[in-house]
Amino acid sequence: MGEKVLALPRKRRLDLFRFAPSGRSLAIGAAVALLGAGLYALARQSGMFAVQSIQVEGATPALAAEVRQELHRYAGRSLVTVDAGAVAQNVDGLPAVRRSVVDRAFPHTLRIHVVPELPVAILRRGPDAWLVSARGRVIAPVGLRTHHTLPRIWLPAGTEIDVGALLGDEPGALAARSLAAFVGSGFPDRIAFVRALDGQITLSLRGGLEIRLGVPVDLRLKIAIARAILPTLALPALGGPDYLDISVPERPVAGRNPQPAG
Repeated sequence: MGEKVLALPRKRRLDLFRFAPSGRSLAIGAAVALLGAGLYALARQSGMFAVQSIQVEGATPALAAEVRQELHRYAGRSLVTVDAGAVAQNVDGLPAVRRSVVDRAFPHTLRIHVVPELPVAILRRGPDAWLVSARGRVIAPVGLRTHHTLPRIWLPAGTEIDVGALLGDEPGALAARSLAAFVGSGFPDRIAFVRALDGQITLSLRGGLEIRLGVPVDLRLKIAIARAILPTLALPALGGPDYLDISVPERPVAGRNPQPAG
């Protein structure tokens, strides 16, 4: 048998043009992009997605009306142009709002879910009064004879009060924040005032009994202990103790303040 010369296989060159889009595909893509841009511009400039309704959820009727008033300038504006983050920032700036979540509900609704501040006390500074939240934010000025069930927090005469701001006065802020633990316990209706002095929390109940909580730690445990003990105590006017000290929860102490010598 004779010899046969074999040809070496050649390395195939990669044809990049095979993967390139065709002119037809490029034309269709460009047309779609132009159409999208045109529709976006139309949505921005026309009333196609104009805000016709501002819905507020999670708020009282009064607060909902305040939110809608704050956002009235968005009425008629295209939802496409509305910055939800900026809207939430505006709403969160309202003193009675703790936080909010904004939803652009196409085609015509701006929806805001509000988490209100939780009022826990009335700040008193001389003849003036304000509603204060559980985190020490000043919500609004109020009349002296309103919100009778809320405890009072007395502040020094020179304390600066700015509606919408967090309390800068440490005793007042500490007293307000401590009251957050009492929400839902049934206690707030019984508290006449709360005082924070040298980091120690003291409550004065309607009827004259003073509850000394000490530093504001383990407050829910201390509340539970107080609720268990209080029904067993007579009022001070009926010979009962003047104070109940539960600053050390494991060792509650009830007693009477010494009377000054006459």
